[in-house]
Amino acid sequence: MKLLKTSDELISHMKLKGIKFDIAKEEDAKVFLQNNNYYMKLASYRANYDKQKVTIST
Repeated sequence: MKLLKTSDELISHMKLKGIKFDIAKEEDAKVFLQNNNYYMKLASYRANYDKQKVTIST
């Protein structure tokens, strides 16, 4: 079983995946992640979809 990440760890992970905080501020995202958690709802659907390899070009 995976351990749940803190909001700071989630934001760091998002940055590594190429997510930018242009529209919403990083602090706003942190507050949202601390107060809202849809992980279990979203994770229940992941088996319905094929995995895709995403290439991020810089």
